[in-house]
Amino acid sequence: MVCDNTPWMSRVPTDSAPPKTPSPPHVWRARATDAVDVTAVQKATGLPETIARVLVGRGVKDADSAEAYLRPTLKMLPDPSRLAGLDDAVDVLESAAVRGVPVGVFGDYDVDGVTSTTLLTDFLRQSGISATSTIPDRLIEGYGLSRAGVDRLYDAGCTVLVTVDCGVTNHDEILYAKSKGMDVVVVDHHTVPVELPKAAAVINPHRPDCTRGSEMLCAVGVTFNLAAALRRRLDERGWYSSTRIKPDLREALDLVALGTVADVVPLVGENRVLVHGGLKALRMGKRPGLKALLRVAGIEGKDVDAGDLGFQLGPRINAAGRLGDAMKGVQLLQSEAKDVEHLAGLLDAENLARRAIEKDIVAAAIKQVENSAALSAARAIVVGDESWHPGVVGIVASRLVDRFAKPAIVVGQGGRGSARSVEAFHMYDALRYVSTTLGPDVVAGFGGHAHAAGVRLTAGAQSFERFRDAMLAYAQARLTDEDLYRTSHHDGPIGKDMLRINAIRQLDVAAPFGRANPAPTFVVERARLRQLRVLKDEHLKGTIDPRTFGGGPGIDVIFFGGAARADECDGEVDLLVSPDINEFRGEQLVQMRVRDLRRSEARR
Repeated sequence: MVCDNTPWMSRVPTDSAPPKTPSPPHVWRARATDAVDVTAVQKATGLPETIARVLVGRGVKDADSAEAYLRPTLKMLPDPSRLAGLDDAVDVLESAAVRGVPVGVFGDYDVDGVTSTTLLTDFLRQSGISATSTIPDRLIEGYGLSRAGVDRLYDAGCTVLVTVDCGVTNHDEILYAKSKGMDVVVVDHHTVPVELPKAAAVINPHRPDCTRGSEMLCAVGVTFNLAAALRRRLDERGWYSSTRIKPDLREALDLVALGTVADVVPLVGENRVLVHGGLKALRMGKRPGLKALLRVAGIEGKDVDAGDLGFQLGPRINAAGRLGDAMKGVQLLQSEAKDVEHLAGLLDAENLARRAIEKDIVAAAIKQVENSAALSAARAIVVGDESWHPGVVGIVASRLVDRFAKPAIVVGQGGRGSARSVEAFHMYDALRYVSTTLGPDVVAGFGGHAHAAGVRLTAGAQSFERFRDAMLAYAQARLTDEDLYRTSHHDGPIGKDMLRINAIRQLDVAAPFGRANPAPTFVVERARLRQLRVLKDEHLKGTIDPRTFGGGPGIDVIFFGGAARADECDGEVDLLVSPDINEFRGEQLVQMRVRDLRRSEARR
C-alpha cells in the first residue's frame, strides 16, 4: 500500500480538547422469570430455588425442557442434510473418494477456520481419502480464498477444493479455481451476498433457502455436519471396511467446541449441545496438541470449561494467524500431530507477543478517541494508523467496544481493518451501505456478519477519512443514545444459600456458559467492602463485610480491571457478581467476581 507521509492519527479531528470520555450509562435488568415456572422446574429437577430461577431465566419452563437443557445429547441435533447445499457437497466429496482424487481444504486463519480445516482434513484422511490443507498468510493474501491458495492446492494435485469459514463472497477466486478444472465446495457461515458464488456446492446456514434454523452455527459446526453427512453416505455405499475404519466423530467435538466458543456465537440450541459434548471429549485428553496447549496455558489437570476455551486456548491458536503462520495451529491440532510441545510453546510465545502489541495499539486507539470531541461524541468509533499491525486490529476493536459501548472499526497497515459491534447495530449492513455509497475507489472489499466483520480500504489517508466520515454518519442516523447504554442482565438478588461451595458447584448444571447463555450473575445490595487493595495496577480485591449477609465470614471479591473505580467503593454499594470458587494453596474459598458496581443510593 502506498500512503502519503501524514499518519492517519494526526488527521483525526481535534476541534477542541475534550474531557475524558465518560462511560455510558450501565443498566442492570433482572431476567424475566415466572414463579410458576420456577416452581415447576424446581419440582422436576430437585434443584434449589435459586438455581431453578437461573434455568427459567435461560428459557427452561418445564420437565421436558429441563431434561434437554441439563442433559444435552448428540441425538438432539437436527439431520445434517437439512442444511441447504449439504447434499450437493456430499455428492462432490463422495465422487472424489470413489475416483481417488485428492481434496484440498482452504481455511481461514482464525480459530474457527483452523479448527474447521483440521476437522475436515483429519476426517478425510481417516476415511482413506487423500487430503491436504492450506491457510492464507494474513499479511500477504488477506482474508478469504486467494488465487495463491488455489495455486498451492492445485500444484499439490487437488482437483477438489473445499473452503471452510470463507468463500461465500469469493466469486472471482472460485471462477479461477474452476478454470483450472477444480470442483469447489464452499462451507461458510458469514452473511451471504445477493448472488451465491458459482461453486459446485455452497453450504451456509444463512442462505435464504436454508430452513433448518441453524443460523447460530459457526464454520466448524457446519463442517462437523458435512463430515457427519459424508460419513453416512460413505457408510451406506460400503466404503468402510477392515482397512478403512469409520471415524468416530465424537472425538472431533473438542475441535467443534473450541471453534464455537472462540467465534463467540450464541451458546444455545445445537451450539450448546456441540460444546457440551466437546468439553467431554477435551477432558478425555485424546488430542496430543490440545493437551500440550493446556500445559503451556497452565490449566492441565483442571476441569476445563468454556471460559478456558475462550480465554486460554483460543487466543493461543489465534496468535499464530495474527502474527505468523496459522498452519502451526492446524499442525498442532491434527490428531497425529508431532512435536506438539514445540508447537504449543511457539503459539504461547506468539500469544505473549500479540498481547504486547495489542496493549500499545489499544492505548493509541483510545487516545485518538479521547483527543477528539467529534469522535468522543460520535455513536461509533472509526480509528486507524498505518503503523498498526493488521493481525490485532480485531482484538483492539473488541476492546474499544468494551470500553465505549459503541460499534468500532480499527484500520491498520495496508488499509486492512476489523469491526466489532453492539446488539443494536448490524455491522455487515453498515459496511455494505458505506461500500455501495463510496464505491471500490475507497472500499476494496468487506465481509462478515452482524457482530464482527472485516474491511479493506484502498491506499491513502483520504480513503480512510472518507470511510470514517461515511461510517460515523451512518451510525449517527441509525443509533440512539439509548442503543448504546450498557445493559447487564442478572438472575436477581443473591441469597445466603449461594454462599456455600456446594451451592456454587450446583450452578454448573447450567453450563456451558457463553454468549446468549451467560454465567449466573446476581445482585448484592447495600454491601460494604473492606480491605480493598489494588493488584497488578489494574484489579481490585477485598472482602464483603459479613454484616451484608447478616453475619458469618467475610466473602472475598475480585473486580478484574476495576482498580480505576476504587474511589466508588466508600460507603454502601450494590454489586453485580458471579459466584466462584477460589482455590489457593490447597484451600477452597467462596469468591465473588464483580462485574459492575454502583453506589447504593444510585438505584433509588
